[in-house]
Amino acid sequence: MKKLLTLIFLILTSFNFVRAQNDTVTTPSGLKYIVIEKKDGVKAEEGKAVEVHYTGYLLDGKVFDSSIDRNEPIEFVLGKDPIIKGWVEAISLMNTGDKLRLIIPPDLAYGKNGSGNVIPPDATLVFDVELISVNEPKTPISDMLMLTCIQKDVNAAVDQYRELKSSGGDMYNFKENQLNMLGYQLLQIGKNKDAIVILQLNAEVYPNSANVYDSLGEAYMIDGNKELAASNYNKSLELNPKNDNARKMLENLNK
Repeated sequence: MKKLLTLIFLILTSFNFVRAQNDTVTTPSGLKYIVIEKKDGVKAEEGKAVEVHYTGYLLDGKVFDSSIDRNEPIEFVLGKDPIIKGWVEAISLMNTGDKLRLIIPPDLAYGKNGSGNVIPPDATLVFDVELISVNEPKTPISDMLMLTCIQKDVNAAVDQYRELKSSGGDMYNFKENQLNMLGYQLLQIGKNKDAIVILQLNAEVYPNSANVYDSLGEAYMIDGNKELAASNYNKSLELNPKNDNARKMLENLNK
C-alpha cells in the first residue's frame, strides 16, 4: 500500500497536480484536496442547488471530461442528486468562488467498476473544481415535460415548455442540461423520435452550445440517420473544436 501511495504521489507531481506535500489536506474518508483559491462567498449546504465548473484527469494526466470545454457548469442538488461521494464531500467544504484540486480514491469515485469506456476500474481521479453558485433548488422542467410526454405526446411537451418559459416561471429550472437530460431519458426508453424533437428544441433555445448539437448528433445516430448525425457533430465541432467525442463520432461515420 505504501508503495502504491508513493507511486500515485509521484505521478501526480509529474503532472503538476501536487505543488507540495504539505499543501495537501487529507480527510478521514481518504479524500485529498489542495486549496487553489479561497473566497468568502456563499457556503455550499446539503439541499442547495450548486453549479460547479470542473476538469477531470486520470493519473496519466489525460483529461476525461471538462465542463469548461463545454462552457456549461454541472448543476446538482447537494446531498440529493447522484454524484460521486468524493464530490459531495468536497463541494460541502466550499464557498462560491473557491477553487480546489481534488484527489479522489476509487472508493469515493467509481470503484472497481469504473465508468463506461472512460474511467477504468479502481481509478484514482483528479479534479480541478470551482464552485460557481449556490441557490435554492428549482423544480426540474425535465420532470414535468417527461410526464407530459407520457400522458399526452412530445408536441404537447414542447408547447408546455414554450408557455412556461415565456411566462417567466422562476420556480422552474430551464437550464440547458434539463432538455438534454430529458432527451437522453427518452432515448433510454426507446422513444428516439421524441428525443430528437426535444433535443432540436434545445438547439433552438441554446444555438451556441456545442453540447446540444453533440447530443442531437447522438440521437440521430441511434435513430439510424447518419447524414443528420454527421451534420450535427460537425456543428458541434465548429462551436467547440476541442470536442473529442464529436471528432471521434465523425471518424466512425466516415469509415
